[in-house]
Amino acid sequence: MTPTEGSRVAQILIADDNEDDIELLRIGLRRSRFALQPHVVHDGEECMEFLRKEGRHAGAPTPDLLLLDLNMPRMDGREVLAAIAKDAALAHLPVIVLSTSTLNADILDAYRLAANSYVVKPIDFNHFVTSVAAIVDYWFAVAVLPDQRRDPGSRIHDWALRPA
Repeated sequence: MTPTEGSRVAQILIADDNEDDIELLRIGLRRSRFALQPHVVHDGEECMEFLRKEGRHAGAPTPDLLLLDLNMPRMDGREVLAAIAKDAALAHLPVIVLSTSTLNADILDAYRLAANSYVVKPIDFNHFVTSVAAIVDYWFAVAVLPDQRRDPGSRIHDWALRPA
């Protein structure tokens, strides 16, 4: 499989403070059939700076998907979800919460704050990376995502596939 004309690499923002989880997320993203460019931030404040293209993230791309840890320093995932929902320029962004928490209160909070999905981080290595690849494949092969970079009247674009 090769990229087709007009296709583009999907931009993924990972917001997580755990380096081991970040590495597992990167491995899972590499297992996807899509060409993905991951970007990493380590807390909620940096996540919002990236999304708003502020400070050192002034040249950051607009992510197509946010993989958001719920429990981070400085600003947690709940606060990030609330900030995204209040910002008209960001409210369209699909957000997948990835958390170790299985508490129903955390799950309900995430959905009430407009998370698009809540996934409990698997403990097993293979299950973790397989789950990440499945999440990405769903969001780029099944779901239809908005593309803020395109003309509002244009048709849905094709995502670039990894070279075979």
